[in-house]
Amino acid sequence: MYIGLTTCPHHASGNVGDQLITDASIKLIEDIHGDTDINVHFRREDFTSRLDYVNSSDGILCFGFPILESSTRPNIYRIAEDLAEVEVPIIPIGAVHNFYPGDKEELESRELKSSTKSFLDQVVQNCPNGEMPVRTEWVGQMLRQNGYKTVLTGDPAWYDPEFTDEEFHKPDDIDQLVFTTPHSSHYIEQAEELLRRLARQFSDADRIMVLHSAPTDVDRELFEPARSTGWDIHYASHNVENLDLYRESDLHVGYRKHGHLAHLRWRRPSIVLAEDSRAQGLNETLGTAGFPAFEAREGALRQLGEIHRSIPVRGIYFALRKLGGYDNILPSRKNLIAPPNPTAIDDVFGFIKEQRQNNWEAFDQVQDVIDETYEDGMKPFLESAIDSTN
Repeated sequence: MYIGLTTCPHHASGNVGDQLITDASIKLIEDIHGDTDINVHFRREDFTSRLDYVNSSDGILCFGFPILESSTRPNIYRIAEDLAEVEVPIIPIGAVHNFYPGDKEELESRELKSSTKSFLDQVVQNCPNGEMPVRTEWVGQMLRQNGYKTVLTGDPAWYDPEFTDEEFHKPDDIDQLVFTTPHSSHYIEQAEELLRRLARQFSDADRIMVLHSAPTDVDRELFEPARSTGWDIHYASHNVENLDLYRESDLHVGYRKHGHLAHLRWRRPSIVLAEDSRAQGLNETLGTAGFPAFEAREGALRQLGEIHRSIPVRGIYFALRKLGGYDNILPSRKNLIAPPNPTAIDDVFGFIKEQRQNNWEAFDQVQDVIDETYEDGMKPFLESAIDSTN
């Protein structure tokens, strides 16, 4: 029996992308090893009083494995107060690290604090060849900068063993079009314009706006512009079966990384607008089918934006927020260092036009990256990491 730690908060937003990571990871493990007994818990569950249960398992599988700059444990994982008391291996599957803006300048500056590194030092001992498995090349670069060896395994969610070696669906017509909503209010105006332009471009398509989490304030801001331009609303949180409509989709355009990956795993064309480093790192790894939703600035404006990191300035902003003047008096850090990308929507439509003219050839590259990464990275990692615990 294994203990699996999921990133999906079923008690809260029920982000179906997080659930997809868990379900996809288990499916991959069972495709390689056969039926496997895995008891799934939320990643922040505390096991300090249940160490007998933990130590009776064959290992702890960390699906998704988010890495924070500092204090990954206990902010993300609360396996035990003293990890020395954990007698079974902790196995990460698909490590990720998030930062904003998601550009190379910020990537090259990432430095993990000792509170996170002490945890990683213990975890990496259980990884084959001492290599941390990463979802994207950017996560690999960040970890190598901080002294770790890595192996690119890809995001578990971009794999479905049933579709290995399958070619992409390449539609002549767009009969079903999917849009996924952004996480951040930073992109509401951009998303509204994208909804309107997609509706005009594909006026005859069945258009579906999909919510991957329980409705947020950002989603609610988009309900009216979506409905007024003929989009149906589909609530997809909590259960991966709610994504089955993607199997029949002709095209996805949107902000949810795992809306993008769910399409790609089922070999359906998709374009993602990256809100931060997670999706932009994915775009850099796949080499196509995505654009930054932000425009990272350089020079004085970026330096000014970094002042927001200071504790005194944060205090001023919190005070202004309570007074209702946060947005009106001072610009946000995001707007200073990386406002919404003014060319993002044109970039999307230019890519769609090009791909329709060229039989969606970019997705041949996507297929190759996914299939090769599975054979060279994910499959050997799971074969060795899981076997080593038996």
